[in-house]
Amino acid sequence: MEALAAGLTPEERQELAVLDLQRLVEEKEGMAPEYAAWAVYDMEQEWPEQDFYMVYEYLNDLTVRDGLEEYCEVSSGKLRAKLRCALDRLDERYRAVTYEDGGAELGQYWRPLSERTETRWWWTRRPNDLPPGW
Repeated sequence: MEALAAGLTPEERQELAVLDLQRLVEEKEGMAPEYAAWAVYDMEQEWPEQDFYMVYEYLNDLTVRDGLEEYCEVSSGKLRAKLRCALDRLDERYRAVTYEDGGAELGQYWRPLSERTETRWWWTRRPNDLPPGW
């Protein structure tokens, strides 16, 4: 994601800034999602042993992924292409450290999955190895 940020034009940075401000208004806690905050890196490192990574942290990371998708959907032209390219690479890494279980694992913790109203593919996958503290 650092390469994406470095390659943005001033206009694209402005477009993202507007999206960030819109998100800030919508979120009660006033915190916009960080672009690469979700759990891919931790899963690739086989969950650092000294850390606990609770399932609710993972669910939060997936909501960050939701926000990234929303950014792609509302962005235009070259910015959309840049975001999609970076997100596709991140998604590929995510797929490598997770597997499709139809939402069985996360459905225990995330009501939209248990009610079958959550259909985005990243929500229906679980980590290959569950971390300590899950």
